[in-house]
Amino acid sequence: MIVALSLMLSVCHAQNLLNKSVSISVRNKPVSDVLKIIGDQGNFSFSYNSDIIPGDSLVTITMHSKSVKQILEMMLRGNYQYKESGDFIIIQKTPKEKFYHLTGQIIDSESGKTVDYASVYSRQLLVSSLTDEEGIFKLKMRDRNFPISLTVSKVGYADTTIIVNSEFSLPLNITINPKAIDLDTLIVIYSEGGNSWLTRLFVSSRVRLQSRNISRFFVALPYQISLTPGLSSHGRMSSQIVNKLSINIYGGYTAGVNGVEIGGLFNISKKDVRYLQMATTFNAVSGHFTGVQVVGIYNQVLDSLVGVQISGFAGWTKGNLKGVQMAGILNKISGNLKGVQISGGGNITKGKTNGGQVSGIFNKSGKEIHGFQIAGGVNIGNENVFGPQISGIGNISKRETNGLQVGSLFNYTKNLKGVQIGIVNLADSSSGYSFGLLNIVKKGKGAIVVYGNEILPLNLAWKSGSKKLYNIFTIGSSIGGSKAYTFGFGIGREFKISKNLTLNTEITDQNIYLGRWRDLPVLYRFQTGLNIKLNKSLTLSAGPAFSMFYSEQKEFNSNYQSFSDKGFLRFKMSRNTQAWLGWQGGLSWNYGSIF
Repeated sequence: MIVALSLMLSVCHAQNLLNKSVSISVRNKPVSDVLKIIGDQGNFSFSYNSDIIPGDSLVTITMHSKSVKQILEMMLRGNYQYKESGDFIIIQKTPKEKFYHLTGQIIDSESGKTVDYASVYSRQLLVSSLTDEEGIFKLKMRDRNFPISLTVSKVGYADTTIIVNSEFSLPLNITINPKAIDLDTLIVIYSEGGNSWLTRLFVSSRVRLQSRNISRFFVALPYQISLTPGLSSHGRMSSQIVNKLSINIYGGYTAGVNGVEIGGLFNISKKDVRYLQMATTFNAVSGHFTGVQVVGIYNQVLDSLVGVQISGFAGWTKGNLKGVQMAGILNKISGNLKGVQISGGGNITKGKTNGGQVSGIFNKSGKEIHGFQIAGGVNIGNENVFGPQISGIGNISKRETNGLQVGSLFNYTKNLKGVQIGIVNLADSSSGYSFGLLNIVKKGKGAIVVYGNEILPLNLAWKSGSKKLYNIFTIGSSIGGSKAYTFGFGIGREFKISKNLTLNTEITDQNIYLGRWRDLPVLYRFQTGLNIKLNKSLTLSAGPAFSMFYSEQKEFNSNYQSFSDKGFLRFKMSRNTQAWLGWQGGLSWNYGSIF
């Protein structure tokens, strides 16, 4: 207990030496004499090295009722530190620090209030700081190379630059003037750089605030190395520097690259990037990209791209792309494409496509296509298509198709000026050709026909397609007497002769049921018909026909026809094939375009 009390008294005594109040008034006295006067008043002594403090230097000082420490700092005016030991105050030179700090406060000139989150930086030394909620900043400096030029920037205020001549002018009080925000072209173009979701996710709010404050100041330097955004060889100024070589251990946030950038995980650039950018996770560029961009997962360019973009998962270019875009799953271009998109999943171009899209599942172009689309699933063109669409399932052209549509299931276009090949072909209007099982043209050929011929008195046919080429689905039946039934498929073409007169040429392949399904006889029939328009919907038609009847049946069931007495000018073509001339005539109800 006694020992502890002694220690406490000793500590209190030591702490009181520098805080003792003394008065001094001397004129041109040596430092050694002044220190002795102060020591005599406080009943203590000074210990110091004469090489550090020249005792014969003359000083003039007048201070009343001030602490010993205050008088020493005013008199010595240097980098000294003071230690207390018993009845001695030891004066030593302050160890030279690797860094030192410029401190101060930023104040609004109109309101007199402090300004929070303002950027204070040196353009020459490339160091910066951000004020806190009280407007106070602390700028870390490497060397005391005075004078130093400092600039204060914040959105909504005019940039203010001051000159700091020495550290004795610290702390600084800097006033800045409010100013209306100037939304010039530069800010508008790159305003999204600090606001993209990747930047918001991986770059701290303080770094983004500073980048926004100093949006007009950029410097080009040879290289930079960073661990994470804001922790780099350029410090928090990295977002204002364009580098020729940028190495990011985990990730980096730079103004741009004019050479090579490699990121362990990611790279983020505010402005343009040229030549090569590589990362394992993602690349995000807010300006233009020229060169090769390679990433393991996701590439993002918020302006245009000229070159090659290769993404393991997905790639997106918000502007135009000129070159090649490749991705494992999805490619997206919000502007125009002049080149090729290749992906395992899908390709999307919101603008025009001048080139090609190749994907495993789907391709989509928002505007005209001058090129090709090849997909394992579906191709979609929102406007005119000039070129082939080839898919494993179907093709859609929402306006005009000048080319080829090949789909294993379906094809659709609003206006066909080319060729469609698929099971089902659909068009609103057509001046081209559709080849498939079912061809439907909304403003083309569409008719239900009831007719008779030399074979069967009652036949029904559905004709659908365009006048250049339409499909025919037909069934027929006998009436009373010997029975016979037919069903088949064919194609036809219509030629316009006059306003109310057209000519059809048709070829059909019909199966004939004559009592058993095995070895069904086949009827190949070529026929023409002259069509006379009766009114808006009805047409009367009639014309000659040529038929070839093939049957391996030697005997026919009773009550069924043998087709041995059909037509005229009958002749035998082979052992199982007979041919003859015939006729057909009937009435058509037209629901499509008439003549």
